[in-house]
Amino acid sequence: MQRRHFLQLLAATGLVGHLPLTSRTASAAELDRFLVVVNAAGGWDPTSLCDPKGLNRAYQENSDRHEGSTNSVAIDPAKRYGDIRWSAIPDSVSNDVTVRNRINDQFDRFFTRYGDRLRVINGIDTGTNNHDTGNRVVWSGQLDEGYPSLAALFAAASGPQLPMAYISNGGYDFTDSLVARARASSAGFVNQIADPNHYHDDKGFLYRSHNRSVDHYAMVATAQQQRLQRQQQQAALPLTRRQLGQLFTVRSSDNNLEQLTVHLDDIRANVNRDQNWHQNRANSLKSQAEVVVAAFRSQLAASANLSTGGFDTHGNHDGAAYPRLGDLLEGVHFLMQALEFAGLADRTTVVVGSDFGRTPYYNSGNGKDHWPVTSMLVLDSRLNGGQVFGETSSDFRSLALNPRSGRADSGGRILTPAHVNAALRDFIGIGDHAQLNPYPLTHDGFRLFS
Repeated sequence: MQRRHFLQLLAATGLVGHLPLTSRTASAAELDRFLVVVNAAGGWDPTSLCDPKGLNRAYQENSDRHEGSTNSVAIDPAKRYGDIRWSAIPDSVSNDVTVRNRINDQFDRFFTRYGDRLRVINGIDTGTNNHDTGNRVVWSGQLDEGYPSLAALFAAASGPQLPMAYISNGGYDFTDSLVARARASSAGFVNQIADPNHYHDDKGFLYRSHNRSVDHYAMVATAQQQRLQRQQQQAALPLTRRQLGQLFTVRSSDNNLEQLTVHLDDIRANVNRDQNWHQNRANSLKSQAEVVVAAFRSQLAASANLSTGGFDTHGNHDGAAYPRLGDLLEGVHFLMQALEFAGLADRTTVVVGSDFGRTPYYNSGNGKDHWPVTSMLVLDSRLNGGQVFGETSSDFRSLALNPRSGRADSGGRILTPAHVNAALRDFIGIGDHAQLNPYPLTHDGFRLFS
């Protein structure tokens, strides 16, 4: 495949939004930190995850299900890591005890495994029950349109020159043209277009084997680079020299995607999906995670959105939400294991959230409808684990908080996504970056990560 056809394919698929005009190694040092945002699309239920209310009978006038309780299962005092509490798994999830045991295992293993680097943020008032607005405000801090996502801002501030600076697999990913957005969720597809001269059994001529033991293309690439260097040295006009330099950069192996395939193969060979933790669970998230971590390891990307859906549980909440939440946690675990294998776990911040929450009572269809109160999870090795910032009332309403402690305080303020995003900007090191000046947010003194 000719290089220009390869680049045209990249542009057509959206895998790479742009190519840098200067050498990556010449223009910037390797990235020290990375960001992954994990979006639970549809509006999850924090009371079924990290802010359980149990059999509180708080809404007997609103619901005849479970005696008007927020949850259908009592709070289990054993499900705790420091100040972090998580939900027990109700019998109504499934008649199959193996299913319930699997979900219980996913919950318990996640919070006990990552509790030492986990900060739970409860009681966030999104101010909306609308999916689009909730998705936007949670991931940008702004209800109105126009603010880029947190991950887009991080990429723009940290690595705008990277070929795949911001990878998105869905969710709120508006960039305001600060940085190119790439989509690359399939490891197999990336393998094919990242190394278009790789030999496949059905293509006949052995042009380059996967392990490079046969690599006729290397001679071709070397000849191309030498020819471009000669042309650049002989060019008389500055514009011609600059254009040849840009072409040299595009053709340089330093800026193509070849290393991505190498790291993808390493991850897939060493971080087994079915062994982390259950067979054929969370495969979409796991596939997304493989590509993202390989891109980070290759210094091709700075940030990414992972996304999974199915949380808009207007009917049969328990049977739909708990399995989805379990698989979400398993997918995040797999991401962490892939980051660990790549040597990046201690350099990556992972933020998990959703559009908004669900009502603190069941409707007539045993479902839950939209509710503006939500939670977020932040994983980072720099955090003191086992801590919760923010509180909700016993009937799952946002409470005014002391901005320093995060505890309920009648003289405090309600926590909003603007506060959370402002604090996250500072925590991931971009709060003072000039790229963020047109998108101001204030944390109003909330110290979520100090």
